[in-house]
Amino acid sequence: MPSYITQHRVSLEQRHYITDATTRTMFFNFYEGRFRDFIDIYNYDFCLVINGSMVFDDAFILPFKDFKDFFSPELLDASHRWIGNVRLDDEAIVISANGISQEKLAHEYHNAFHLLQDAPLPLPKEPDANEFI
Repeated sequence: MPSYITQHRVSLEQRHYITDATTRTMFFNFYEGRFRDFIDIYNYDFCLVINGSMVFDDAFILPFKDFKDFFSPELLDASHRWIGNVRLDDEAIVISANGISQEKLAHEYHNAFHLLQDAPLPLPKEPDANEFI
């Protein structure tokens, strides 16, 4: 069965900026121009989605209002994009360019599908904390 993001991508992309990060390092990029398009329509009321798998739920749902200062202009590369990866050992979002880098812990945003405005229902069930013991 496909992941929630993959299954509902067409409708989710109307409201949220989705990028795939399906490599082992969860490499991703976001383009500044697309940020501006979403800001023009939704102000800061949309999410950035780093989709880590097409077949199972492994996504970071980043509300733009919480991350707008993180994606700063000095970290844009020459192609006007932010490039980075998700460090899996501590679920930190890391972006870097021009010899500088920045990171932010994001474990609370992992598979946080409830943060997606106008998301198709039903949302995936949140795992029970005891499920992993």
